[in-house]
Amino acid sequence: MVTGSLTLKELAVMYFPHSTARSASSQLRRWMRMEQLAAKLSDAGFRPGQKVLTPRQVAILIEHLGEP
Repeated sequence: MVTGSLTLKELAVMYFPHSTARSASSQLRRWMRMEQLAAKLSDAGFRPGQKVLTPRQVAILIEHLGEP
């Protein structure tokens, strides 16, 4: 189980282990723009360009996307 703060890149590589870190990050950012998920992340303080995800933001992503 993933808990705590993570960089977006660290989490992205967990979801896309066979991709480069850059490609994985781009894909995760695309997923994060899904309307309902984007709204919840925004409510949790996420801002475009943010590189470190708070534990709450990580939990929201895992809730929507499943465990990496």
